[in-house]
This record gives sequence, C-alpha cells and structure tokens, in this order.
Amino acid sequence: MFSWSKQSSTPAASSTVPSSSSAAGYRRNSASTASLIPRNVHLSSYLNHPVLKPSTRKVSADDTTYDTVFQTTNGFALIVRVYVPADNTKAPQMTLHGVIASHNWLDIRMRVIGYAPILSDQSWRSSKLKLGDAVYAVIHHFQLHPPSISQVVDENLSRLQQTLSGTSNNNNATNRFNPPNTTRGNNTHNKGNGVNVQAQVIDKKEAACKVDEEELSSLIPRVPSNFPEIEELSLSELNDLVNNKAALDKFINKISVVDALKELKESIEMSNVDTATANLALEEKVESICMEVETLKQDLKSNVEKYRELDARRAAITRPPEIHEAVRELTSAKKKALNESDEFADDWVESGGSDVSAFVKKFMDTRVLHHTRAAKAERLKMSM
Repeated sequence: MFSWSKQSSTPAASSTVPSSSSAAGYRRNSASTASLIPRNVHLSSYLNHPVLKPSTRKVSADDTTYDTVFQTTNGFALIVRVYVPADNTKAPQMTLHGVIASHNWLDIRMRVIGYAPILSDQSWRSSKLKLGDAVYAVIHHFQLHPPSISQVVDENLSRLQQTLSGTSNNNNATNRFNPPNTTRGNNTHNKGNGVNVQAQVIDKKEAACKVDEEELSSLIPRVPSNFPEIEELSLSELNDLVNNKAALDKFINKISVVDALKELKESIEMSNVDTATANLALEEKVESICMEVETLKQDLKSNVEKYRELDARRAAITRPPEIHEAVRELTSAKKKALNESDEFADDWVESGGSDVSAFVKKFMDTRVLHHTRAAKAERLKMSM
C-alpha cells in the first residue's frame, strides 16, 4: 500500500509496500451482531483499517467518496475509488479509477461487478460485512489477479507509476511504463477529464445504464504514439514483415497493445453475454407481469366505464332543476294542496263531523302547505 500523506504534488510510493503474501495473511472477522451496521462504523472500519489507512484519502467535499491506492504483484499501481452512499441501506460502489482495463471483475465502466457482497443492496445487508473488510477483499483480489491495463487516464496515477518504474519525467516524454500484460499508453487526458468521467459513474447511480459521448470516448483506448516492438526491429526485419503478410499478422498479434485490446474486447463481449443472459432469465417473469398488467388494464377500463355511467346518473339525480321547471312543479303542487283542503272540508261537512279541533288542525296544515308552495313559486318568478 501507499501513503497519501507522504505526497506533495506528485504521489510517491511509501517505503513500506506489503507483499501479496503478507496481505494474504491478514484476515478479519467481519460479522456484526447488529442487523444493520451503522454508517459511521463502516467508515471507521475503512478509514482506520490497519492495511488500508495509509493508502486512503477523501476525494469528495462530503464523506461519500474515497480513493485507496495499492500495488499489484506485477508492480503496477492502481486506485480503487469507493463511493459510500448516505443511505446506510445501500451497497457501496467501487470502481477502478484512472485506468481503462479488462478483468472479469470489471464492467466497461471499470465498476467492480465480480464481488458478490456489493452486487445489490440486499446482498450487502445480508453479508454483515464492514466496509473496510469489503474494500480490502476487492483490493487483495486485484493484487493477486491484476487486471490488464490498456490505458492510464489519470495524470497522478501515471506519475506514480513512472516513479515506481524509475522512469524519468520530462516534458517531452510520453507515459512509457512496462508492467507485464499492459500497454505503453500515451496519456493525453488531463486530470479533470478523467475525474469527470469517473465521477459520473460513481455519483449518478440513476444514470448507470447511460453512456454519454465523453465517457464513451474515454473508454476507447487511444492509438499509442509509438510501438517499441517495431522500433527495435532492424531495416531488414521490417522489410521481411512488409513483404510477408503471414509474418506481419503473427507479429502484430504479439504486440502488447493488441493483446490488451483483445482482452478488452472479450471483456465487453462477456459483459454483454452476462447482461443478455440476465435479461433472458427475467423473460418469463416480465411476460407474466405484462399479462397481469393487461388484465388489470382491462379491469380498469371496465370499472372506469361503469363509474362514468353511475356518475352520470348521480349527476342527473342531484342536478338542480331549471327555475321555470321548478315554478311549474310548485304551481301544480300548490293547486293540489288547495284542492285537497277543499275536498277535506266538503267531506267533513257532508259527513256531519263532530271533532272540530282535529278538522281545523288538518285543514290548516293543508292550507299552510298550499300558501308555502305559492310563496316559493312567486319568489322564483321574481328571480327569473
């Protein structure tokens, strides 16, 4: 590992770089008795990790993003960028920062997809791992199984690699480092571009399936400015290659740049196959959901039609009548009440009724109803 505190403008390697065997010897019990490990405990386990602490620094204004630099067994320096969501229920995200590489644990955006505990929020919660142990496990795997680097896009990482390789850093030199299974890349990216591309991957999780043109350009390796394998050939050897297509093809396939591109191509193809396989595995479930949605859609349509019919009936029943219609009905009801009172009086006289008080009460109630209806009709006529 390295120590960020010992760097000035150019990152430098710490005097103590643990070997892969010493890293393999470190093990830690990551099980937690709590059902959900607090976020501050996760951060503390990472920032105070006995192996990772000297090599880790914060790179964001808040406490969400950190970089840890480490060295692989083939002598190459790499950076793992760790994004710790503010939501403690979400899984952390890890990316290989500052490089374009191929590895079965990386997708095309250099995001770590091969470490099972961080593949989903549920996997992370059920793993009971602390953040420090998870980061250590990922770094340890990359130490023992280094990715194939096709290009370095971070200026600081390039200078760090030059320091480790003992390469002099002059203004006219390109980034020519020679770790096993890597390319001799020409670093024409400035630091800002590399950081912006990686920050998009880390900070915009909701756009994880989108690749803009800037990010896509950064993921495609640039054409090297020189090919040392060709420069080392004599003129006669070059003539032989030019005049012998089979020999030329064989020679090209042995160039490290071509090997790295082939590995990157295979990595992308495998990633596409894995994605397609995952999609096919969900095909039956998606079709079932679509059928259920279609059924619910038909039920909804039927219920909406029924609702509209009932609502129309309700509106017709509760709608206030037109004024002229109300006046007509009140006038008719007024006459009816008058006729009822007259008929009741005639019947009482003809029958020789004796209960005067009962007669008066019923007669007056009917006449009051008559006059009430007449008054309402008159008021409505005046409002027209």
